[in-house]
Amino acid sequence: MAGTGITVGCSQFQVGARLKKVALLLALALTLSTATAAGATKTPTPKPTTKVSATTKATTAVKATTATKATTKPKPKPKPKPRKKKVKVSPSPKPKWPPVGFVYSEGVYAKVPTSKQLVGVISASGILASKVQECTEFVCGAVQVASEPGCIWWEVNSHVFSKEKVLLGKLRTIGGPSQPRQIKTILLVSPEPIETLEYISDIEVVCHQEAKPDDIESLTYVEVTE
Repeated sequence: MAGTGITVGCSQFQVGARLKKVALLLALALTLSTATAAGATKTPTPKPTTKVSATTKATTAVKATTATKATTKPKPKPKPKPRKKKVKVSPSPKPKWPPVGFVYSEGVYAKVPTSKQLVGVISASGILASKVQECTEFVCGAVQVASEPGCIWWEVNSHVFSKEKVLLGKLRTIGGPSQPRQIKTILLVSPEPIETLEYISDIEVVCHQEAKPDDIESLTYVEVTE
C-alpha cells in the first residue's frame, strides 16, 4: 500500500469512570356609588289684595336615586417575554500552518497530544467523546495527524507495552479521510485491559492517497507471546 509515513513518540492515555405556572390572576372589584338628591321648594306668598286671602302651596319633592354599578377590571395583559439577545458566533479560527510542535516528513505532520490538548479536542467532538469511554477499560493512546494535500485514509501502527517496557502486542488503527491542512485526531484503542501503567509507543502514521481496500479492518491487534 502506497503512502507517506512518519514516526512519533509515546502516548499514554487512560481515563477513569465518573459519570425550573406562570400564573395569571384576574382581579374583580365592585364599585358602589350612591347619589341621593333631596330638595324642598316653597312658592312665595302673594301680596294681599282687596280680598284678604292667603294661599299657601307647599310642594315637596323628594327624589332619591340609588345606583349600583359593578364594573369588572379587564384582564391584565401578560408581560411580554424578554427577547433573547442574539449572539454572534464567530467561526473557528483556521489552524496555523504549518502546525506547531508536529514532527514533519514529506508533507505529513504528526504529534502525540498532551492530556490537556486531548481533553479539549474530545470535548468538541461527539464521536471522540463516545469512543473515549472504551479507554476506561483498555489501554489507549492518541495521535494528531495532518497533511499538506490531505489524505484519503490514515493508517497508524503502534506497539503496546507493559509498565516494565515489555512488548505486549502490535496495534494497527485505520482512520478516515482528512482535508488539506486539516488536523485530525485518531484514538488508538487496544484490546489490552488496563492493569497498571501500560502505554502505547512507537507510533507510525501513514497518509494514503489511494482508495482504502474493502477488506481492511479498522483495528488489528496481534498479541506478542514469548
